[in-house]
Amino acid sequence: MPTQKLLVILFLSYCSLFFFARPHLPTLDLGRHIINGREIIENGSVFEDNHYSHTSPDFMAVNHHWLFGVFAYLGYELGGFPLLVISNALLNLLAIGGVLLVASKISSTKSALIAGVFLLPLLIDRNQVRPETISFLFSSIFLVILWFQTKKRRWWLTALVALQIVWVNSHLFFVFGPGLVGAFFLRSLFVKKFRWQLKSLGITLLGVVLASFFNPVTWRGVIQPFMIFSNYAYPVAENQSVWFFLKFHPSPSYWYSAIVLIITFGLVAYILKQRRSEFLPLILITAVFAIAGEMVTRILSFFALLSIPLFSISFDSIWNKYAKTIHRLQENTLAVMIISTVSFVGLLILIRTSLFVPSLYSLGVRETPNANDSAEFFKTLNPSGNIFNNYDIGGYLIFHLYPDYKVFIDNRPEAYPSSFIENEYIAAQKDEQVWEEIAEKYDIGSIFVYYRDRTDWFEPFIIRRLDDPRWVAVYADQDAIILLDDRPENAELIAKYRLPEGVFSY
Repeated sequence: MPTQKLLVILFLSYCSLFFFARPHLPTLDLGRHIINGREIIENGSVFEDNHYSHTSPDFMAVNHHWLFGVFAYLGYELGGFPLLVISNALLNLLAIGGVLLVASKISSTKSALIAGVFLLPLLIDRNQVRPETISFLFSSIFLVILWFQTKKRRWWLTALVALQIVWVNSHLFFVFGPGLVGAFFLRSLFVKKFRWQLKSLGITLLGVVLASFFNPVTWRGVIQPFMIFSNYAYPVAENQSVWFFLKFHPSPSYWYSAIVLIITFGLVAYILKQRRSEFLPLILITAVFAIAGEMVTRILSFFALLSIPLFSISFDSIWNKYAKTIHRLQENTLAVMIISTVSFVGLLILIRTSLFVPSLYSLGVRETPNANDSAEFFKTLNPSGNIFNNYDIGGYLIFHLYPDYKVFIDNRPEAYPSSFIENEYIAAQKDEQVWEEIAEKYDIGSIFVYYRDRTDWFEPFIIRRLDDPRWVAVYADQDAIILLDDRPENAELIAKYRLPEGVFSY
């Protein structure tokens, strides 16, 4: 086997160590997706209401990832979480492999691998089982087909229309499909050498746009990516910008992302200066996704994937331009010593940050240890009244408790009225009077929360509940705390399971 192919296999194998990640169910929405699929298959229709909460059951919301739920449910029924994790890993690796193929063809395998390694921390950022995997894979497939199209292979473009129908029903990022086709269409429009692609790409672009209407709510599904934030009152971390995190929650991953983004714009300018018109789609795609990734961190992995070819071209060009200078440095003993020392220190720093090192604790295909214990314990309680839970753990509770219990909220901000999130869910954790009103209004008989919630309001709220004689803690583990309302119906449960004094420290 040629050395370069072996290196690609080794790189993808190393990437797999990040994607074979145990699902952390208490904070993932995977459980809800599985139940979505079950509900859709059993009822024979795609629901468009909130569906899972006792607080906003009839609130209408576009179910923009329903098909992923069907895939997730069928996969879970066939092979449980191991099959879902393995499938997710393979699809992500296939996506990365496809883009590496494009990068290798337009530059060199060596430069493609260097680009892949350089972008690795961003590539593996969204490594859990999510609907984004479909968008990740389809983005790669679109790029591969669009780049390798020839006059004899124009029929390949029809596959993009079919894929778009799956995409629009699986994940909100289906809008990337028309965007990728549009980038290549613009090249055919403005670059004479590619004018032969104009008609076929124009038809494909129209076909992909029309295919997006093949969803249960037609035009409402198409505009959902642009309208979702019109009713989105919860500040989800993954929707914040890189600079937001650098200001309020700085960490090596965000510093590295910022550095990569700055380098990216330099490389875009470098390639533009060379006036290589054949790379116009790659320049457009890289620039647009860099800007989008800077604004919304959940897009950074897509930026990393789709920018590998441009990085590869840039590295190849820089190497060829400065090859003589590099060779002279290699013959200079002092220069070699300095470069080796700096490189070694840099390597140690990168290892220390864990950006390039997979977590051995997370490595695996089954859910994290004891992940289901709190839900199983709650089932044995069967307490009276409704649940109050926090945002992160909503999908977990839906997976384990629906339909016997409905949640207070789950990790779909768009599925709840903004007024509810702001004036009831968040306000109840900030203001004791609002909490008392909410507890009575919704007949809250139990509190089931993910206690690692890092919002400003949660920790003071849960401390007040632990100090409140009305609420009694009956369960705690590494993820969850369960408290029961000290009402007559729960008296026997409280007497049996009350946690001893001193369990909590704050």
